[in-house]
Order: sequence, then structure tokens, then C-alpha cells
Amino acid sequence: MRTPAARTLADYGVILRRSWWLVTGTVVAAVAAGFAYTAQSEEVYESTSSVLVLPTASDTAVTGARTAGQVNLDTEAQLVKSTEVAEAAAEALGSDPDADLLSRVSVTVPPNTAVLEIGFRAGDPEAAQAGAVAFSEAYLAHRRAGASAALQNAITAAAVGLDGVEDDIAAAESELDRMDEGEDRAGRESDLDALRREAGDLEAEIAALEAQQGAIAPGRVINQAPVPQAPVSPNGLFNLAAALGLGLPLGLVLAWARHRLARKVAYPTDLVERCELDVLASVPPTVKFQRREVFGAYSPGGRVFAQLRNVVASQLTHDQRVVVVAGVAPGPAASVVAANLATAMARAGDRVTVVAANPSTTVGLPELFGTDPVPGLADVWSGRVDLAQVAQAAPRQPSLNVIGPGAAARAAGPTSEAAAETFAKLAEAGRFVVVDAPPLSCSADAQLLAGHADAVILAVQSQRDAIGETAAAAVAMRQIDTTLLGAILLPSVLGPMTTVPLPTARRDAGGDAPARSPRQVSADETPTDSLEPVEDEGREATTPAMPAVPSAESR
Repeated sequence: MRTPAARTLADYGVILRRSWWLVTGTVVAAVAAGFAYTAQSEEVYESTSSVLVLPTASDTAVTGARTAGQVNLDTEAQLVKSTEVAEAAAEALGSDPDADLLSRVSVTVPPNTAVLEIGFRAGDPEAAQAGAVAFSEAYLAHRRAGASAALQNAITAAAVGLDGVEDDIAAAESELDRMDEGEDRAGRESDLDALRREAGDLEAEIAALEAQQGAIAPGRVINQAPVPQAPVSPNGLFNLAAALGLGLPLGLVLAWARHRLARKVAYPTDLVERCELDVLASVPPTVKFQRREVFGAYSPGGRVFAQLRNVVASQLTHDQRVVVVAGVAPGPAASVVAANLATAMARAGDRVTVVAANPSTTVGLPELFGTDPVPGLADVWSGRVDLAQVAQAAPRQPSLNVIGPGAAARAAGPTSEAAAETFAKLAEAGRFVVVDAPPLSCSADAQLLAGHADAVILAVQSQRDAIGETAAAAVAMRQIDTTLLGAILLPSVLGPMTTVPLPTARRDAGGDAPARSPRQVSADETPTDSLEPVEDEGREATTPAMPAVPSAESR
């Protein structure tokens, strides 16, 4: 069993190549969505003013402030976005107090500074500038009012204390006026002096507070809000970059999901990774199947099967001669592989017999080689004819014999004894025996035939054979002792191979074969392929003598 190796970067490249259109389409759709979003979004302008915040008499040291002074800028930033400031800014702008102005205000604090950057967003540049100015001024006015109110409360409290002291002074003076000369006036005069000094201190405090109230400096605007020249939103470059950043990973995920969820074999990597099969050869999709015949030796397809012949021959010993080619699903895939592999072996100088054991295919070996389907293998197994009478020399390949399916193909199936005897006698007459077996998805005959062969090859057609059926076929072949060499992958389109076959030549009632019309030779055919078809009398000379297989009655 073939164990897939660790995935490499090249494997991911294959996944990307097979779904490049999906990745590209996803990226294009995401970029188009980014363009559409940018085009449909309203333009937003932002203007920012910088306000230097100065400490006032009402400020006290607060833990966690960003500066070493007495002002906590985090608190001041929240104060800018308070309801009171928003109402004052709305009044300055002449807008509805219920307007959602706070959602359009942003406040930032640059590190290690006592500056608030107040930004305002609006649909036009002038409105953005006016909003930033209004909020800056409203914040400073609110801060001034708060500091002034704190000082006013201190002044009021000091004035109340001063009034009390003045009342005490008046009471002390009245009491001194009523005292006689002999009484203790010195102590009372001392108390009066103390009260007068306290009153003086309160008056001085009130004067100082009033001076501070008149000199309140809550801060100032150090950078006036400018008229913005370009909108801050929508940001076309950012939107496109975000669309690309989302579209590309999404496309890659979809490509990976398509690879993992694919139900049909599409690439050689599917056979390796998901079916655990070695890939002996792969016919490129560019190879065209033009006619019902084998590839020329120097054609692209012919070169692929010549390499397959070399691989198969290198893995078989001299005593191993029988190779079974089985398809996965019904179709001409196995017949195409068997015919071209046998032809490649014959071109290399080996005497080869190719056997049509798959009577259900639309295009079988007789159609590919131009031979008669009857008498054939089923006639031998039913006891009608001997094995030596069914082998026909392939036209233009004197060292290649073809055994058709036979007239009794539908009635007589293979038996283990008949298959073993047939393969043994065919192996004695030549170097290789290539068997076109029925598909494994609908028949167990291929497994029976492979049990008496020396090697098995699976013929898989791209975009047609299911991955599950291919893996099941590989498991079925591994359950017998015959060596499973691997699989060959054919293109999804086999041209005329997938259509109903043309009528084959039939012998007339007198037993004479009708004359075959000469075929036009293609430019890529070799001199061997260009030979005239071997006539009937020539077949007797090229067909090796084979002992007859005992019939069912004689067994």
C-alpha cells in the first residue's frame, strides 16, 4: 500500500493551479465589492483643533493622570464628549440639541502632553471645521465656568465667615462701651483685636479669590481647526486592501475545500493522496483522440505509452508475462490503455497477445485494431472453438495478436480454471499478454482474472471516475496476491472513444472477409503503422500455434 508523503509546497501549488479560477474569482468579487462600497459610501470630512489644557484653582492632583500636573487629561477628554458641552456646541452651531453630535466627535491625547486634539466629522469641509471650533470653544467655556463656580463658592463661604466675624466685632465694641473703667477691659480689647485681625484675613482671602476669578485661564486653542481638503472616508486604498486581504484567504480556503470535497479524480495527485495509488503514467489533456485506433509511435500519446511499457517491463521478471488492465467505471478507458500498451510492447520487438475480456465497453479492442470481434474469448470458454482459432494478427503490427470478446460474451463468463489455462497457454506463445478486463465498479470478473495474472494496472479517466470507486478498486486488487503496479490517468475527453462504435466488419455467409477500405495515414504514424493491413492469409503465418483449451463438455 502506498502511503502518501508529507505535503510539500509543490502540492499546494497543484491545488492552487487546479482551482486558480475559483481563487481569482473570489479575489475579483471581493475587490469589486470594495469598489462598490467605496463608490456608494458618503464622503466624510474631519477637522481637528488642538487645545492646550491649563490647570485652574479647582484642579487637584488625580491618580492616573497622564501628566505630572494637576489636570487629568483622561477626565478632560471625557468632559469634551459630555452632554453639557454638546448642548453648548449645538447652540453655537445653531443645530438641533437632540442631534447626534457626540458620535461625530473624537478626542485624543498625544502621549506626554497636556493637549487635547478635538476632531469633528461632517459631510462637507466647512461643517467639519465649524464643529471642531464649536466643541473646542464649548469645552473651554465649560471648563472656565466650572473653575469660576468653584471660586465663587469659596468667595461666598469666606464672605459668610466675614459677616460672622464682623458681627462679633460689633458685639465686642458694644460690650466695651458699656464697661466701667474699673472693670477688666484689657482682656476684652485683646479679643476685639483678634477679631479684627481675622476679619482682615478674610477680606484678604476674598480679594485673592476675586483676583483668581478674574484671571481664570482654563486653556487655549494652540492649533485652529483648518478646512479639510480631502475626505477621510471612504478610504479607497484601505477598502481595496481590506477587500484583497479578505478575498485572497477566502479564495484559498474555497480552493482547499474544493480539493478535499472533490468526488471525481482530476489530477495525478488525487490518485496518490486520496486513493493511495502510484501513478505509472498520465496522458495530458492536450492529447486528442482523433480516431478509433492506437496512437502513433511518435505522437504525444504514443510517447506516454512507450514510457508506460518501459515501466511495466522493468517491474516484471522474465517469467511474469500476463498484465491485466482494469477500468473503474464502465467505459473505454481500459480498452484504450490495453490496446496502446500492447502496441507499445509490440513496437519494442516483443510478441504480444491482447485479450478482450471486457464485452461491455462501447469501444473495444476490435474497434481499436480493426479486427473481428468473433470468434473470441467467450467462444473459447464456452467450448465452441479452440484458442488457436480466435487469435487475429493486428493490422500493421505483425507481432501483435488480438483476441476479441466472442459471440457468446453475454452468455459465458470467465471461470477460474478457464482463465488460468487460457493465460498459461497465451504466455507460452509470446512475451506479454495484456488483458482488457471489465470495470471493477460493476463486475468482479477483473478481480478473478487478476488472480491468475502477474500484474494489474488500473485505467482511470479524469473527471469521470469517482475517487471513492477508484480507492475501492485499488483495495479490491490489493486483496489478491497479484501485484498492483499502479494507475494510468486518461483525460476527461476521449473524443470518438466515448461515442457508439462504428459497425465492425462482419463475415458474409460464405465465410469470406469483406475487403477493408484503406485508411488515411496520419503524419505522426511510424513506418510500422504505415504498413498495409495484414490480409487473412498473412494472419495464418503470423499467428502462433496455440494448444486448444478443453471445452466444458470435455472437462
